[in-house]
Amino acid sequence: MIITANDNGFTLDEPDDFSRLHVDAGGRTTTELTDLATSNVEVVPIADAEHLWIAIGFLRNGDSSEERNQQIARLVGYGEEHGWYDKEADAIRAHIENLAE
Repeated sequence: MIITANDNGFTLDEPDDFSRLHVDAGGRTTTELTDLATSNVEVVPIADAEHLWIAIGFLRNGDSSEERNQQIARLVGYGEEHGWYDKEADAIRAHIENLAE
């Protein structure tokens, strides 16, 4: 799954590809991405310059099927093993790519 930053917030691209997870900053600066994340409930503002926390509800993409729930559960489990899942916020950390200098 790729979370793409755009002028109106964030979109979930390739929602059925659970083999990867990252945020495409679309050439935005850290400040621009932080401002965009602050304005959107599906993304928690940048905790560091390389990651955003993405709400699990956003990754569900409106799909509550058993298959989707199983894929999300695997993603969360993997995130928990590596310290990339925040249970209280129900969010997972995603690496940022295509960030402007």
